[in-house]
Amino acid sequence: MKQLERYILLRLAVTTLLALVVFVVLYAVFDLIAESDAVGKGNYSVATLFQYIGLRLPVYAYEIAPVAVLIGSLIALTSISSNSEYAVMRTAGLSLRRMVQLLIIFALICAAVSAFIGEWLMPKAYQQSRAVEYNARYGEDATLNHSGALWFKSGQDMVQVESMMPDGTLRNIMRFQMADNPEKGVVVLEQAESAQYQQNDQWQLFNVQRSTLEDTQVQSFRQPEKVIWKSKIDPNLLRTLIVEPQEMSIFALSEYIQYLKENKQRTSTYEVGFWRKIFYPFGSLAMAIIALVFTPLIARHANMGWRIFLGMCFGVAFHFAGRFFSFYADLFHLPPLWAGFLPVFILTLLAIFGVWRWAK
Repeated sequence: MKQLERYILLRLAVTTLLALVVFVVLYAVFDLIAESDAVGKGNYSVATLFQYIGLRLPVYAYEIAPVAVLIGSLIALTSISSNSEYAVMRTAGLSLRRMVQLLIIFALICAAVSAFIGEWLMPKAYQQSRAVEYNARYGEDATLNHSGALWFKSGQDMVQVESMMPDGTLRNIMRFQMADNPEKGVVVLEQAESAQYQQNDQWQLFNVQRSTLEDTQVQSFRQPEKVIWKSKIDPNLLRTLIVEPQEMSIFALSEYIQYLKENKQRTSTYEVGFWRKIFYPFGSLAMAIIALVFTPLIARHANMGWRIFLGMCFGVAFHFAGRFFSFYADLFHLPPLWAGFLPVFILTLLAIFGVWRWAK
């Protein structure tokens, strides 16, 4: 029996992986077409375009994972049914309950892999792809490193900015003031917790720590609460530093939401992203059970085509329903928990009801 169970799990894994590869390639092709207009602007070359698409592959894989589980499971189970393998398995003692358990085990593995991609690989992929695109477009004026921080030159200053809040406030700024004599290098280092653009190329720095580098010592002292910094850097150029919820891990989202609350900023968009990232991997679990509902394991083959098609439509509907709930909750200020929980909860209820009806 264990060998039979391993065979089923292997079939599920192979077909799901193939479905995932197909969808990732489709996503890549669509992005390739969308980004092709940028080729030739600045240093954006064809090689840069393919590097950008390659870095975003984990993003595509995460977004399409539950649908790939559904379609892969549908193909595997339908293949088992069409070859009369399932009838033999039932004769060998494989019950419907055990089949459901195998699907749950497989879906939990997929959910764990999806969570790993979403928590570790996808944020890094987003940051690196943005850095590649930004540096190719604006490399002469500024450089975005792979951690998401922006470096740019402003007069005699070299400046690093970690990120920009939704209202345009800069976070964690380091300003290196260079000496007129290049041999002396950095003479002043200023670190500010935040900065806000005023007008006439002026930024207001908050909580500034200033260090002066002399020949024999370093003197550090805290500046007044508000310091004016003149810079001709275009605020619109810094808009790329606004971090989207899907680009962040759950831990980073939690910290950022707390930071926004402390600064009395609107947090609903990021709270919606937080709850969606928590519940999204569990969509794979419901999808695997839905696949069993739409698979005619003991039905006539004449019904297979429309059942598979209906199952695929169901998976695509779930994919877009998650985005709809996120947009709806953010627009109408509904509890952010709903945006992440409701799509998966509704799908799970439908899966349980479908299996109950299917088993009768």
